[in-house]
Amino acid sequence: NHIMQQAGCIQLEQNQAFTYEEIAKITKNFEILIGDGGSGFVYYGRLNNGNEVAVKVLKDWQEQGSKEFVAE
Repeated sequence: NHIMQQAGCIQLEQNQAFTYEEIAKITKNFEILIGDGGSGFVYYGRLNNGNEVAVKVLKDWQEQGSKEFVAE
């Protein structure tokens, strides 16, 4: 994956999929809650390359909740 940096934000040029186990490791087992949106919780994490990330976890998998999740 190539990384672009613009306006102080880092963005991966391609989406990358992670397993649940990888997400648990990235977030240190969902240790630091940094937000609570209408459709999910947001946790602090750090990738192996040192980049900090926010990981959002859907609260309930319902059609309306999943639409809100994507919109947020």
